[in-house]
Parts: sequence; C-alpha cells; structure tokens
Amino acid sequence: MSAGLQQNWWATCASSAVDVPHESRKLRWLKRWIWIYFWLLIFEGSLRKWILPSLSAPLLLVRDPIVLIIYFQAFRCGKFTRKAMWPFALLTVGLLLLAIAQIVAGSNTVLIALYGMRSYVLHIPLVIVMAETLTWKDVREYGRWLLLISIPMAALTVAQYYAPDSAWINLGAGVGARQIGAWGGHVRPAGTFSYGSGTQSLAIFTSAFVIYAMSKRNVYPQWLVGSAALATLAAIPILGSRTVVFTMAFVFVFVLIAGLSDTARLARMLGILVILSFFAIVALQLPFVADSIETFSHRWGSDTSEGNVQEVLQLRVLGVFESGFESVGSTPWLGDGIGMGSNAAAVLKTGSQSFLLAEMEWERIVMEFGPIFGLMFLGLRVFCVIYLAQRSLRALRRNNMLPWLLLPVVAPPIIIYTLEQPTNLGFIVLGAGLLLAAARSEKPALDAQELQTR
Repeated sequence: MSAGLQQNWWATCASSAVDVPHESRKLRWLKRWIWIYFWLLIFEGSLRKWILPSLSAPLLLVRDPIVLIIYFQAFRCGKFTRKAMWPFALLTVGLLLLAIAQIVAGSNTVLIALYGMRSYVLHIPLVIVMAETLTWKDVREYGRWLLLISIPMAALTVAQYYAPDSAWINLGAGVGARQIGAWGGHVRPAGTFSYGSGTQSLAIFTSAFVIYAMSKRNVYPQWLVGSAALATLAAIPILGSRTVVFTMAFVFVFVLIAGLSDTARLARMLGILVILSFFAIVALQLPFVADSIETFSHRWGSDTSEGNVQEVLQLRVLGVFESGFESVGSTPWLGDGIGMGSNAAAVLKTGSQSFLLAEMEWERIVMEFGPIFGLMFLGLRVFCVIYLAQRSLRALRRNNMLPWLLLPVVAPPIIIYTLEQPTNLGFIVLGAGLLLAAARSEKPALDAQELQTR
C-alpha cells in the first residue's frame, strides 16, 4: 500500500470505525488488531511468494499469533464472555480428548494433531468477537476496502494472466513454486494470495458488497461502486474458476429471493440486475475479457475429468456429501488422526503436498475424526449455517440486506470447503463475522443525504 492508503487505513482503524464518541482505548486497539488480521489475510500470500519465500511454511501461520492477541484484547474489553464462548470451549475440550486418544493409539502425532486443532478451533471464536465488537459503521468500512482492493487486484490478475508462468509475478508460495496453469499458456491468477483460491474468495465477497451498495443509495461513492462492479465482473473469466461462476449465480438467486419477499424491494432488485447486466456488456468489450472467456470456455469444454455443468455440480456438491457417508463404514471409529488430511501433514509425512486421506471435505473429516465424531462435527457446521440463515432472515425483514447477501458467500465454504486451508479458513471467519456484526444492527445507519431525503 502507498503511504497515503496506509495513513487512510490507520485513520479508519483509529477513528472512522468508531460509533461512540468516547470509545475506550482498549476497544480501539481490539478493532485495530482485527484490521491487521484482515490485511494479513489479503497480503500474507505476497509475503510467502515474493518477499520471504524461504519462510513460506511458517508464514502460513502468520495470523495465528494475531488471533491470540485479538482474544487477549477481547477478554480485556469484555467481548470474550463465558456465555458466548462456552460452545467453543466445549468443542476444544472434545477435540483435544479425541486428539490425545488418537496419539495414544498411535494413529497420529503431536505436531499434526496441533495443526489440526489450530485449524478447527483457534480461529473460529473470532467470528463471535467480530460480531460483538464491530459496529455497523465498521462493517461498512470493511466493505469499502473490499471494493477499493478489487480494482488494483483485477489489474494485477490481468497482468498475471498475460505473463508467462515463469515470470516472478506468477511465483507460488515457497522457493521454486509456480501457479496452476491454464489453457493457451496462461495461468490461474492468484493476485496477492498464495494461490487462486484467495482471489476467487475475494471476488465473491466483493460482489456481495457491490450489490448491497447498489441496493442502498450513498453507502459508497458511485465511482467506487461502478469501478468495483466492472472489476469484479471482468475478473470472473480471468480467474477461470467454475466455483466463482456457481457461487455468483447463487448470490444472484438470493438477490431475486430478497426481491420476491417484498414487493417494494422487487423493482430495486430487478434494477440492480439490469445495471449489472450493463456492466457485464461493458466488460465484454475489454480485449482481455474476450481473451480470457475463450480460455475459460476451452477449459470448461475440454476438461473431461469432471464433465459438464450438471456433472460438476454433482461431483463438487452432492459428491462431497456422498463421499463422507460412504467412508463411514470403512473408517476406524477413532479415525486416522485430526489434521492428517491436511497438506501440512502430507509434507511432514512424505515431503510433498498431496492428499493423504481424501480430497473431498466430508470424507476427509470422517476419516480424520472417525465416523461418530466426524459426523457430529459436520453436523455442527451445518447447524452454524442454519443459525446464520436465521439471523440473515431476521435482518432482511428489517430491510437490512447485507447479511442476506453475505449468506450465499459464507454458507458453502462453511459446509464443504477445507478448513485446514488457511485462506479458506480466513475468509470463512471474515465472512461469518461481518454477517453477524451487520445482523446485530436493528436499523442500518443512514447517510446524511438519505436522512435529508426522508
């Protein structure tokens, strides 16, 4: 970031994210540490692949000490309450006992178990801390920065798309690592992240805030909303991810549902879709968009390993659940070891990244935890999505659309994404935390111009 942007960001953390005039210094520092967590999520990949590639492995955990500091500060501010945190304490104790039993049984090691524990319990309480700490104005600032980031990020992905896979801009995390290739000599752009999953998650998150800004006047400057919308739409074919296409379609379905649930809102939602269609037409006129669509279409049509659209959905959605239930009968009741299905465990065991247990998340969880504890943990994740859906619906009835728009962004990752992948975990925590923080607002803050019009 430039000096001006750094100064602007610090001012955001220190003052503009403050809703009350005499906010305590402890609370301001708690919000600053949450902002640091956010920025490390966006830029930790840059550290791992461009600045300190030799330290790529330890930098994978760079947000872990930050989240511990956040918890300490949250405890000082009274945001780490027993009532809110007892479910996480219970989960931690249960997984700890299971990990100890697996180590004693010889199916796991201490180091791999610790990595598995940090993936499943260390970062998740941050969702509640964010919900209890962030105000509506804070949530809106996170959205503003997501829109701002999307513009240079789109430009960076275009540069990576056209650069050869051997260029420094397409380095992967670690010494000698490269990005995933695509048809025509291009790569799957990763932006500032270690690999493409980060840019994909960022584009999806940005789309929710773009649609929200279009549904509510004067939330952000019009030039910013339009630029972010164009950048996000143009990035879709550049990223070359079918997951992005499916999730964006899921978001649009939620937009239509929001309109159908309220006749006064329906015209506004249809207007948003018309505006987005206009931006899509503009994006199609850009040469690099047309080029990347050709690349994406070729990948979609030539990839026979997963098949057509229906078969891809069958494999990536229903297949995730089916593989989990199918593995129940063949998995020892104590499991193969918490964390054993992660890439970190594969590196420790074999020296290279691979899938020691399974690629699908539900199958991997069942094999790590065992059939009983694995299905219980997966059921807990489904319950969390149901809880988020309930909170989002309540907010939508109060004409607060943002939680509802964030729901299709965070629900699929919670249920089927790999929590042991740090970028996935970071965006899950960020999305769920912002959703709950936004849903806490009884009535979204109105801008001065909106107040005047009313």
